[in-house]
Amino acid sequence: MAHLPSLSALTARFRSSDFARNSLILSAGVALAQVLPFLFYPLLGRIFSAEEFGLLANLSSIITVLAVVGSGKYESGIVIADSKREAANLAVLSVVVGFVTMLVGWLICEFFLLGSLSSWLHEPQLSRWVYLCPITALSIIVFNVYNEWCVREKYFKSLALNKIINSSAIVLSKTLFGFVRIFSQGLVMGDVIGRAISALGCLFRALWHDGAVFAQTSWAEMRRCAVKFREFPLFNMPGRLLNSLGQAVPIWIITFYFGNAQVGLFSMAMTLFSVPINIISTSVSDVYRQRATEEYRQKGSCLASFDKIMWVLTVLGVAFLLIFEWFLPSLTALFLGSQWYEAGRFAQILAPAMVLMFVSNSLSGMFIVAERQRAFFLWQLYFALSTLLSVWLGGLLFGTVEATLILFAVFRSSAYLASLLLTRQFAKGK
Repeated sequence: MAHLPSLSALTARFRSSDFARNSLILSAGVALAQVLPFLFYPLLGRIFSAEEFGLLANLSSIITVLAVVGSGKYESGIVIADSKREAANLAVLSVVVGFVTMLVGWLICEFFLLGSLSSWLHEPQLSRWVYLCPITALSIIVFNVYNEWCVREKYFKSLALNKIINSSAIVLSKTLFGFVRIFSQGLVMGDVIGRAISALGCLFRALWHDGAVFAQTSWAEMRRCAVKFREFPLFNMPGRLLNSLGQAVPIWIITFYFGNAQVGLFSMAMTLFSVPINIISTSVSDVYRQRATEEYRQKGSCLASFDKIMWVLTVLGVAFLLIFEWFLPSLTALFLGSQWYEAGRFAQILAPAMVLMFVSNSLSGMFIVAERQRAFFLWQLYFALSTLLSVWLGGLLFGTVEATLILFAVFRSSAYLASLLLTRQFAKGK
């Protein structure tokens, strides 16, 4: 009869495994980076109004789109670059492209879009703050570039620390400017300044550890990298852009039809789900992708493990609905303050779709395992278009935010169900 390994043997095996140790360090960093801001939400929810959160949601949606487009996603090639010097040139190229793109974006915002955006979205506050979007997007680009550099060089402690510093700088800046009202929009300025602090920290740590290799970069090498890695802006970026637009479009259209306060409630409802879902689904996805890759290579199929994980996650999601669905408004008001009771009602409407998102996102790595990037792109296209259609029709036909969110949840559910059906089919093998 085979003996199970002792605890000391398992501990020794873990310590000798770089992969396991690095995975634990990174997972702990990611979890803490996401939980830390969440713990401050009871305080932020009582300092700032729903309108202020709505304005931040609008600006953040613009920033996210700019950050995806800005670097051309060249930073995604840092990990696979042939040499450290080539990776350094690619990193600098990403930041330079981002800087130039954001400079152009800032000029466009400053001279052409200030009044237009406010008019389109019926939100006068946007004209005062939209010029900050390119600046903040550049901070995100620097942060993403440094993250990819840390992955390549196996600086996993630095990578985990970077994520924690980033989230800490943002949430602490928001809290500070909530109490010390230097700016009329402390929530917005806290986000901008926090991300800038994080980006400056990334630049400092990169130059401190690897300044010598970055000093060897040249314009000629960067041009060569731009050509060699052109598939990232041509093919990788469009898919990421669709995903970003799928997240941004509901914010813009709900603002257009219902105003900033409703957007603030909607974004808070989404945040209440996204933090725990991201923590759990990211961990499950990483573990499943590794297991599925091995099974797929050895057996040509990984359907058994796919179904097992899918049903476990489904049971967990349904259990959450049965226990918490009816109490979400009261729990939200207790957690964030009475002004957020309505956000809890929105969360009730969105909950079934969020459970499907939890299951779908956890298993979406099957697109990569089965090398079905084209199918994944088409799914992202459907995700973005169905999101646009749902909120647009909801606002146009029904005229209430609740009815719009019901339609939004139905269309989102259809997208997540489509993802599950596709990935399960791919798990069967060829």
